Amino acid sequence: MLLIPQVHASLDLLAGVEAGIDTNTAMSSVDLDRTQEILSSNDFETKHVWINQHTSTQYQIQLMRSYSYGHYPCLAYQLKIKNGDDVQEKSLDACQHRSGKWISVSPSSMAF
Repeated sequence: MLLIPQVHASLDLLAGVEAGIDTNTAMSSVDLDRTQEILSSNDFETKHVWINQHTSTQYQIQLMRSYSYGHYPCLAYQLKIKNGDDVQEKSLDACQHRSGKWISVSPSSMAF
């Protein structure tokens, strides 16, 4: 059985924040909301790109595959972050909490 702790902060932590990416490129609330929308879109054919006008940081998410963990739908995706000449890429996984929010998970432990 998959246990999901009732920690308020974990519902908002996704992608750039939880992936350990540099604080200069950490996602703002607006970027986290955009990430939630993209993960919910199930659009595997598009590279989703946007620029945060306040930080001049460009984000790109490409959904790679969907899978299930128990009764929870999950996604594997690629995150690319560009800020100036600094480019970072991460392979990430997220599962959808019963609240509808996507939560970043570790594929090796599947703990979220």
